[in-house]
Amino acid sequence: MYSVYLVDDDSWILEELIEIVPWLDYAFEVIGSSTDPLRAVEEIEKLAPDVVFCDLKMPNMDGNELIKTLKEKGVTSEFVMLSAYDSFENVRAFFQQTGFDYLLKPVNNADIQIVLEGLDARLSKRAPLKDENEKDSLTENPGFNKIISYINDHYDEKITLNTLAKQFGFSKGYICGLFQKYFNKSLNLYLTEKRMELAKELLLDKSILVKDVAYRTGYADYYHFFKVFKNHYGISPKELRES
Repeated sequence: MYSVYLVDDDSWILEELIEIVPWLDYAFEVIGSSTDPLRAVEEIEKLAPDVVFCDLKMPNMDGNELIKTLKEKGVTSEFVMLSAYDSFENVRAFFQQTGFDYLLKPVNNADIQIVLEGLDARLSKRAPLKDENEKDSLTENPGFNKIISYINDHYDEKITLNTLAKQFGFSKGYICGLFQKYFNKSLNLYLTEKRMELAKELLLDKSILVKDVAYRTGYADYYHFFKVFKNHYGISPKELRES
């Protein structure tokens, strides 16, 4: 499980982020939050979260100053900025500090899920690689094998931790932990990789419309499919097809 710390001077926004964002689906857990950036610096240094989501405009210390201060203290967290401001100087200052992503408020739920997916992919590379037996779909856990077999047969459908927990009788946290143990990734990243492999294959058949490729790989919203595909491969579906 990856840890997250949230910083925003608006307590309502913090509560909304904690309650609405499907953190567990992407193997994340919120371990702390603060409306005071000065206090946040102390807690982040102590807790060493994997990711920090912070607001840009805050009293006493803005988001970019917070990141700079933490980096000077040796904190190696990934940083995501949440801001209502998109000026070139603010964005440039953030990325000059090797920030991971910059999201504009009000945050679109689909956009933040794509960011979480990207963070999941980056953080999973920090851990030791699994051996070939662990990378296989089959594990020594029979219950988890059933879950993986189901996903491999139905990944073009809507699958969440909630649906799997209800169907197989396990808790969401337990399923999330199994994905981390055996694949070093979240359920959603596992699903995305499966879906992107199929999407790439389907796009090579030019008789299939791109919107139909999205639908057949489990994306009812083409815009969401487009963003996930480009984030995954670095090019758009159309560019892949034309290449």
